[in-house]
Formats: sequence, C-alpha cells, structure tokens
Amino acid sequence: MRDGPGLSESIMNTSNAPVTTIDGGTHAQFATGMRCASALTIQGACKTYKRPNGPQFLALTPVDAEVREGEFVSLVGPSGCGKTTLLKMCSGLMSLSGGKIVHGRTGQKVQPGSYGFVFQVPALLPWLTVFNNVLLPARILGLPIKEAKDRAALLLDMVGLGNAHQKRPSELSGGMQQRVSLARALLHDPDLLFMDEPFGALDAMTRADLNMELQRLHMSQGKTVLFVTHDIEEATLLSDRILVMSANPGRIVADIPVKLPRPRGLAAKKDPQFYAVVERIHQLLDKRTVGRLVP
Repeated sequence: MRDGPGLSESIMNTSNAPVTTIDGGTHAQFATGMRCASALTIQGACKTYKRPNGPQFLALTPVDAEVREGEFVSLVGPSGCGKTTLLKMCSGLMSLSGGKIVHGRTGQKVQPGSYGFVFQVPALLPWLTVFNNVLLPARILGLPIKEAKDRAALLLDMVGLGNAHQKRPSELSGGMQQRVSLARALLHDPDLLFMDEPFGALDAMTRADLNMELQRLHMSQGKTVLFVTHDIEEATLLSDRILVMSANPGRIVADIPVKLPRPRGLAAKKDPQFYAVVERIHQLLDKRTVGRLVP
C-alpha cells in the first residue's frame, strides 16, 4: 500500500463497484506493505428474506470483499446494515441467498474446525468449570485431550485467568466470562476468528482492558480476525482495515485502512491519523451523506 498524505480509501457504490481511490493507493497490501495471501474471499454474497404476504426483503446487497491472512478487519455500520448477517454468512452459520464465500487456503466453504466464534454474550455452560468450558471445542471436534488441556491452561494464563480454572461462570464478572469465551474460541488453534460485538455489553473500563488484551492476542497468535462493532473508536484502535456498511439495503460503502503502528495504547487516540479515520467514518455514516457518497 502506498503511503500518502491522506486516507487511502476505496469508495463504493451500492453494487460495491469501486468508484475512486483518494490517494491512488490499492488495497492489495496492508500494514507492512507486503502482499499477503487471502484468508477469506467474499464474492457477490447477498441475503434476502421471504415475507409471507409480500415481496422479498433484501437485507444485504451483493458484497465483494477480501480478508487477508493475519489481518484484523472490522465491520462498522448502523443497526440493520447487515454486519452480523455478513459475519454469520462468512462462518457458515447462515446460508447465502447468492454469491459465495470461501476459505482462502482451501477454496471451499469455511468449515467449523477452521474458525473460532466469539458471540455478543459469552454462552458458557453454567454447570462446567472455566477450564472445561474452554476444553469444549476439543471434545466436540475430537481433538487429543492431553494437548488440548495444555493449550487450555496456556490460553487461560494469556487472558489473565490462570487462577480461575475451577470456578463456575456464575462466579465470574461479565468481562471475565468474555475472556473465557475468547480462550475457548482459540483452543483448537483456528485460522479465523469471528467476533460479533463481543464487548458491547461491558462497562467502559472493562471494554478498554479487553481491547488491549485482544490486540495483544492478535499480535502474538497471528490470527485472522473479522470483528463486528458499533464503536468507531474501538474499530480504529483494533483494526488493520475497516469495512464501513450502510443500511436499506445493507452494503459496503468504504474500505478504510488504519496505518497506525502497533501496539496501540490509549495514546494512539491522540494521533491525528486516528482522529482522521474516526471522522471519515462518521462522515460516511451521517444520514445526510449516505446514498451520495463522494470523496
């Protein structure tokens, strides 16, 4: 990606065809400026719902996008724009009405064992200990238990719960439960990590702590992350790229790279480029500008 004085941003129309690039750059590279293999390829993926007594409802227009290996990509947009729909379609939890989404390494649909999913709520089994909740994917996927136990212990240490193995979910705070959920999603060492507003229900301080934890895990584990959030600053702090979505119908309207160096602490929010990314996304999501997106 070529560095320039402004944001390198591809503005798209409602059919997702690129219209212009502000600084002449491309989106074939990110962060380090080196080409990376595709982890997830989305081609013409769309979603419609049938209505009992009326025409079909188009929830998501055909979307074209790519997520590259090791990237942290966020989906940002208003409620009802199709962020979670697209995320679930990528993971195979929701069917497509058209188009295709394939895992870059196989060229096939994403398979359950190749990804981890962190939901809006932790969804822990209350009768299991923290340790056994983290072990659950190994039992479901039939993985060797000894190795899985070693990895579970390592992951719980990494998320700051090394002393909570034998606790029940009811003994943990909301933030601690979501840490367990994150460790569980990483247990089987997946290529892809899908996250659907995982910190949205947490208080501001806990959310800030988990943002730092997630960033550290992403850097150390090298996972490819597709992350849904309503929080523009959260997306800017965590992401390599941000896909901005608009509603009625759902579509991607911009692809914005974030070139801030890592690791990013709270001081990153004082960086002029951080402010520029946040402001540009606010402009794109302003109801007065959606529908006539111009650079």
